[in-house]
Amino acid sequence: MPITIHSDSKYKQYENLLLEKDQIQKEANQYQGLYLHHFGEKIVTLYRLKVECIRLKKKISLFQFQINQNQGIDIHKINYILKHEMTSYNNYLEQLLNDVKNCKKLKYSSDYEIKRSKQLYRRLAKQIHPDVNPLTDKTPELMDLWNQITIAYQANDTKELSELDVLVQRILQDLHCYARSIDIPNIDEKILQLKEEIQEYIQNEPYTYKFILMDEDKIYQKDIELKKEIQSYKDYQNKLNDVISKLLEDQEVFQTCQMN
Repeated sequence: MPITIHSDSKYKQYENLLLEKDQIQKEANQYQGLYLHHFGEKIVTLYRLKVECIRLKKKISLFQFQINQNQGIDIHKINYILKHEMTSYNNYLEQLLNDVKNCKKLKYSSDYEIKRSKQLYRRLAKQIHPDVNPLTDKTPELMDLWNQITIAYQANDTKELSELDVLVQRILQDLHCYARSIDIPNIDEKILQLKEEIQEYIQNEPYTYKFILMDEDKIYQKDIELKKEIQSYKDYQNKLNDVISKLLEDQEVFQTCQMN
């Protein structure tokens, strides 16, 4: 059924806020990639050290528990427990490594590609954004195209966006719905929610990474900060290893005395 677009100012405001939110999300993802490109290796090193210190602290606690129970230190049992308790940390480390690896493959877009991809995306979003056009959720072909559009937009892939634009117009023509008459329920609440979500994005990481990335002095300071933190955790790791060595030595002496 042919439909008409409301020219209502609230609808226009809602539409513009959706586009603004998508743009900010895209920028946040780009800042995340650039941040990892600059600092990723040090961030991975630091996280490895943090995880190792957590593991050593847990190990010390298990040692002390067994000693207090007069059980003697059972290394195999402790290692088994630690393996399971450290799973989530190791999984995150693996994800972090993948993120850093992928950021090295970042393709830098030209000003034209950035501008053109934004133009194409805005045109397509106004037509089939799921929060604007309910038909998208109900039409698998449109939803599939929308998912491809969001991926191409993140990559500033103007060629892909142009091709998707052709496909979208063809499907809309087949469905006889170039225009839409959309009743957005609770539009005032949704406008307020979008404004809050946008503020949440721009006030937090990774969006706020831009304030570091746009300032050479801050990049240098962050680099120094990470180096200092890495050294601090290395020192802490050494102290924890010393505690473990002492516990093992004391336990060995205790067991020898018992045997005598």
